[in-house]
Amino acid sequence: MFLEIPDAKDAYTIPYIQSCRDLEISADFGDPDIAEIGLSLSGPGGTVEERLLKRGLKSVVFRGIAPGEYTLGAAAKDRDGKTRGQFQCSRIGVGTIFAAIGDSITEGYYGECFDKTGNLSAGDLPPEAVSRDGRNFPQFGPTTAQHMSRPHCMKSWMTDLNNLLSEELARPVFIANEGWGGYRTSGYLELMTKDHNWQRRMALLRPDVWLIHLGVNDERGRRCAGEVAADLEAIIDLLMDRHGAKPEAIFLAKPCYDYADGAEAILSSYCRVIDDLIARRGLSRGPDFFDAYSRDKQRYYGGDPVHPNIEGMRRMAELWAEAILHRPGKWEGART
Repeated sequence: MFLEIPDAKDAYTIPYIQSCRDLEISADFGDPDIAEIGLSLSGPGGTVEERLLKRGLKSVVFRGIAPGEYTLGAAAKDRDGKTRGQFQCSRIGVGTIFAAIGDSITEGYYGECFDKTGNLSAGDLPPEAVSRDGRNFPQFGPTTAQHMSRPHCMKSWMTDLNNLLSEELARPVFIANEGWGGYRTSGYLELMTKDHNWQRRMALLRPDVWLIHLGVNDERGRRCAGEVAADLEAIIDLLMDRHGAKPEAIFLAKPCYDYADGAEAILSSYCRVIDDLIARRGLSRGPDFFDAYSRDKQRYYGGDPVHPNIEGMRRMAELWAEAILHRPGKWEGART
């Protein structure tokens, strides 16, 4: 069973996953001879629940399913009880969906990129670029045509983070790469409010955890900390009001260190307002990328003062995993 997601260009297809713990199954009784469809939902431990669809009851809900991967078996019967057809849907994931909000660092500049176009699936990319569960792989980079002369698919840090989280959380995981190169906090807020394709993608995915990493482009524009804080707070309000995000499910990271002249003081002021936002709004603390990349530039950065290289991307995945897995309080998992 697969899920097709409309991207900024074309689409990508992944093994099905949802964050909701309730799984709804519906059927179209197009064949007039079919009277009922027996459903059997099974997981690693065997059958979880059996339900029955009839012409007067064309949808059922399996409620409160524990995170994991499931197989749905269906058997169609006629009015005499004779089996007229059987089929199975496998790899139905109930787990955690993350949306990574950011700029070119999140998008994946200076990391691994692939010259791919059109609709994407795991089989279109090298195995080493695909997460072990097949759900995360390089996604279309929406601004690479503008900044890198042609469109590319960017691996970024999502594949590595998927492997770290799906193992530790023991559940299916998907991280949507929603990085847009060159965007300031104000630009991303506008994207969220005006881009219908972005809104449609989020409505389809229904992320239950949000990872926010913005600020470097604001620093390059010499924006004051108060403006950045106001934009970030508006983004947080939008996630909570329109997308049902819980404050503790919003992880707010500090921006990457920028080795450009004069950048340190500006980014330090951003770090202070981010600390205030986290405390005041009850958010979860994301990685401190400002501190983490303030040393070992040659090891972690590419050919400019601010973009992590391939090893820097791997380190970014590790830092995100540490923040997510070590968040104070109980990890609640998929939304109910």
